[in-house]
Amino acid sequence: MLVSIDNDKVIAGFTTKFGGVSKGVYESLNLAYHVGDDKLKVEQNREILAHKIKAKKLIFMEQIHSDIVQNLSDINQILEPCDAIFTNLTQVGLCVMVADCSPVLLYDKKLNLISAIHAGRAGVISKIITKTIAKMGSNPENIKAIIGPNIKKDCYEIGDLNLGEFNKFKDGFKFDLDGALRFELDGIGVKDYEFSDICSHCDDRFYSYRKSGLTGRFAGFIMLKG
Repeated sequence: MLVSIDNDKVIAGFTTKFGGVSKGVYESLNLAYHVGDDKLKVEQNREILAHKIKAKKLIFMEQIHSDIVQNLSDINQILEPCDAIFTNLTQVGLCVMVADCSPVLLYDKKLNLISAIHAGRAGVISKIITKTIAKMGSNPENIKAIIGPNIKKDCYEIGDLNLGEFNKFKDGFKFDLDGALRFELDGIGVKDYEFSDICSHCDDRFYSYRKSGLTGRFAGFIMLKG
């Protein structure tokens, strides 16, 4: 699924389950090594995505539900574990893997920077989007943000967890992830943003950890064209 940001400069979108080679519970375009899938099949799936978007290389993070942001300044850079990454390199696809969390894609229209962010509950509470934009050195007014398929509030039960200032986005035991992200974006002055209305828990085109447990991961991807 491609999304429109700046078609002359950027290609971005979100994968689905379809079009890959994985089998069983991972069928078919699983992009994650850490979920127990055959490593060779995951490599093939990543190659399929790279070929489709004409990327020289895809960059995947070792995601740890943190607020750590990394700057990719070299195509061969070894990244420390993180949950947000940004770059000005061309033909390098930044990827964020999810299966209910929010995949967030950013494009700074003035600085020509892109970012991929893993925003689950922990990332939202720690305001990882705010920290990423700050580390990019971006003016929020120049940011285009796309929030992809994720788990919607009617399906997202979190019990009695205390979310601090984000408790206002709880309704009983359920949490409005999109509402919390919109609150953050509005608060820092990002005006150009879009939210997917697709629920990963409800739509069988996407992997959902909360629905299936053992399953694959789909990805948000963003790349500056050459």
